[in-house]
Amino acid sequence: MRQAELNVGYLAMNTARPPFDDVRVRRAVNMAIDKAAIVDGVYEGAAVVAKNPIPPTLWGYNDDVEDYPYDPAAARRLLAEAGFPDGLSTDLWYLPVSRPYNPNGKRVAEMIRFDLAKIGIRFTLKTEDWSEYRARLQAGETLMALFGWTEDNGDPDNFLDALLGCTSARKGGNNIAKWCWPDYDALVTQAKQTSSRPERERLYREAQAIAKREAPWAPLAHSVVFVAARKEVVDFKLSPFGRHTFYGVDIKE
Repeated sequence: MRQAELNVGYLAMNTARPPFDDVRVRRAVNMAIDKAAIVDGVYEGAAVVAKNPIPPTLWGYNDDVEDYPYDPAAARRLLAEAGFPDGLSTDLWYLPVSRPYNPNGKRVAEMIRFDLAKIGIRFTLKTEDWSEYRARLQAGETLMALFGWTEDNGDPDNFLDALLGCTSARKGGNNIAKWCWPDYDALVTQAKQTSSRPERERLYREAQAIAKREAPWAPLAHSVVFVAARKEVVDFKLSPFGRHTFYGVDIKE
């Protein structure tokens, strides 16, 4: 069985620290990564390239947002405009475990390192055990890091505020880019406070446009998940939230 899960795998840049406090550097990173190659080579096609923080199967998704093109030459020019004509050196942290949104963090990191070397960005790859890894990211200790998220409840807020809102940018929060943009935060906060679905969708679409423009992440992929079962199993349904729910499941004699 297979199903598109409500998830996102991404590369976060720490916007509170140089050089990633400059949006030109963040945009250059976005333009230098061959995301289609990552989806083919690591996910083996069991994913779609991401351009927004939320997956295309979730309501409120803004398909009108245009992704940054894969254009290493333009990325190098942006980096030079930002004051790095000879490139720069930084760290890239990769997940030490396989997750549905990123099945092989080290391989993804290696592919990103290869891509960004073309525009002069040089990396030291780093990782830690899973609990320490998350603690370091949430504390804002990393400059660039691979991370991801699987939806909890089917609401865009669980991505857009939980991962990119100002409250979540505090130490210990899941906004590991430490990005706090007042206009964006006002939109997702207002969306929390209205019960009108069309109005919430409008607010979330605007928020996604801002997130793309300011580029705290390079969104990478939304994955498909698989479950194997014997043919005797009946009424098992895949959950888009990454859970295994066995209510009503039986074995057919």
